Amino acid sequence: MRPNSDDDEDPFGSGIEDLLAGMTGGDEAPVDVHEYDDEIRVVADLPETTPEDVEIQCDGRTVAIYAAVEPRPFVTRVDLPAYVDDQSGQRNLNNGILEVTFDRDTDPANIGFH
Repeated sequence: MRPNSDDDEDPFGSGIEDLLAGMTGGDEAPVDVHEYDDEIRVVADLPETTPEDVEIQCDGRTVAIYAAVEPRPFVTRVDLPAYVDDQSGQRNLNNGILEVTFDRDTDPANIGFH
């Protein structure tokens, strides 16, 4: 359907973001991913959280961050730009800013055929 220039309203209403957030069980926190030569750093804005509130999971290619805060938890899943060593994660939470740093790893599918 072509948009009509006479229409001022969004046909889906303004609540679509609330609906999507409700489906994931929480709000998405703003997240930045920084890529360096030997590491990948994920930075998330998690206001009013403590280290005990935050759970991080990584499978080497994706990082999931869950922060149990009221009234709704923050839930974020980030695809990383490169493979990382999922056991190398080091986190720092300071003034509501979470930084998680992972060492780069090689692609597990690269088994070295010549």
